[in-house]
Amino acid sequence: MKKITLLFLTAALMCLSVNAQELTAAFSASEAMVPYYEMGWDSQDEFNTWTYSSTSSSTWMLGNLSQPFSTIDSNSTSSMILNYANGQNETATSPAIEIRESSQLEFYCYASGIYLVYGAWKLYAIVDGSSTLLIDQFLWAQDNAYDGPSWEKFTVDLSSYAGKSVQFKFVYEGDYGEDEAIDGFKIKQATTGDDATINIKEGESVHFIDASTGNVTSWNWTFEGGTPASSTEQNPVVTYNKAGSYPVTLTVSDGNTTATATRQAYVNVEGEAPHAIVGLPAGAYLSPWIMMFVPVNVPLTFIDASTGNPYQWAWTFQGTDITSSTEQNPTVTYTNEGQYGIRLEVTNDMGSSVFETVDNAIQAGGEQEIWNIAPEETLDLSMMEMGWYGNYAGTNWLGMGEFAEHFDAPIADATISKVNIYFGKTTAASTDADITVKIAAAGADGMPGEILGETSLKASELAYDPTTVNATEFVFDNPIEVKAGTEFFAMVGPFPNNSGDDIAILLVRRGVGKKCTAYHFVYDEDENYNYLETGTWYQNVDDPISMAIAPMLKYASTTAINTVGSTKQPVSHTYYNIAGMESSKPFTGVNIVVTRYSDGSQTATKIIR
Repeated sequence: MKKITLLFLTAALMCLSVNAQELTAAFSASEAMVPYYEMGWDSQDEFNTWTYSSTSSSTWMLGNLSQPFSTIDSNSTSSMILNYANGQNETATSPAIEIRESSQLEFYCYASGIYLVYGAWKLYAIVDGSSTLLIDQFLWAQDNAYDGPSWEKFTVDLSSYAGKSVQFKFVYEGDYGEDEAIDGFKIKQATTGDDATINIKEGESVHFIDASTGNVTSWNWTFEGGTPASSTEQNPVVTYNKAGSYPVTLTVSDGNTTATATRQAYVNVEGEAPHAIVGLPAGAYLSPWIMMFVPVNVPLTFIDASTGNPYQWAWTFQGTDITSSTEQNPTVTYTNEGQYGIRLEVTNDMGSSVFETVDNAIQAGGEQEIWNIAPEETLDLSMMEMGWYGNYAGTNWLGMGEFAEHFDAPIADATISKVNIYFGKTTAASTDADITVKIAAAGADGMPGEILGETSLKASELAYDPTTVNATEFVFDNPIEVKAGTEFFAMVGPFPNNSGDDIAILLVRRGVGKKCTAYHFVYDEDENYNYLETGTWYQNVDDPISMAIAPMLKYASTTAINTVGSTKQPVSHTYYNIAGMESSKPFTGVNIVVTRYSDGSQTATKIIR
């Protein structure tokens, strides 16, 4: 009897022990960090903790540019200013800093993007006298299509430097670039402590981590300013799209009681200066040679695709029924055939950004090549080689006969005189094989339907030159009519697949879920795996691509193209590649083109050839 009583008593005490475990709510985040080195250049004493060398006596100094860093950090009084001059080779070097585990470098820079071709800085990490390049400002600007001027945050993962003593060194080289400012230089360590905060930019995400104790069975999160605004997941991921300082609340329950934890101003979302981007209007086509191709006398709504949540827009148009607009997405009509420029300036509290083109960026009316590849994608043109099975969009042994590139319907009647195709390989043992190009209207099922016209070349006539852009022209005997509102396809194939045949069209691969305009026809097989003449069209959604297939489309009007610019006329164009080399003609790849006008002004625009 005593043993039984003792057993019951022991069990009861164990239950009391479990139930007595206190329920507490607690959380942290992967992005939570605490700074352990800070440099704000807010006093001369602070300034003097770094070492400087310069060829110009006013290169490194305390001060503020037109947009002070106080727009980012209200406590800032000044920044490190780099004044441009001739023949500069300037350095600013930090003291040695012991880098802890899970550390990250963060700093800000204010600069005008268009002048970085003349002068830019590089940031190095120095360990035991050995330097490693961390950031090249000019290449960063190219990769991010930066125009500025605006405060931009730079971050560098320092995990590989944990436990090492590191100096950080800015090296500025150039001739008559532009004034720059650097500020907010911090080295931070990831931590779950109570003093940690999260500092991110608009559009970035936070990975929250539940650290509650007790027998938690449910979680209820509240994220002011976040998306989603609430969650019942244990470890949710939340995106913050608008600048501000936001609290986070977690309430947990064990089924009987609840506990709540709130961290005020835990997530600090930094406003981002906008980046002006002009989106493609519905009814406009991309082209290998101009920014976009549009009809005349048809309303077009230009799309503001800018980043950074701007709230002011200033559009300037050439050749349209209105010359300017402050709407976000204005509608305009090109009234005369010609080639024109466009300008968009966007603004928010963090600054402004300008997108400005040369005067022949937009062609209204007339005739032009069209395709589905954006200017920034031209550097990614390649072939899709499938090993032993051959090439997608070319010679193959997978039963794929024809390939087709889909095009949106024109919003005005048009004709197609030829199709230009850019090949990456044209090796043909079967020299007499016919390569046929067709224009087909889209069928009710969205696949190639009625054939509107066709033409052929021999495999030996395909053009390819690895040193230049050289299209193969498939010319129709008579222009093919494409009515407004009719989606259409440019089809090509079949390609020979005998021994020695190796033909492939250039294309851009984008990744699953992205834009896809490529289709292929797969032949049916009989019971002996022999191909039949019948088959099925498929869209290549598993590996979305666009092929370098460019119909020459002409809108119905036959008025000759006249290049019409603004009242100031371009005098010269100078091109710079990413290495800073200068030329009167575009380089292959990314270019900064500096256009000088008759009134003495100049603009700089990023283009890709």
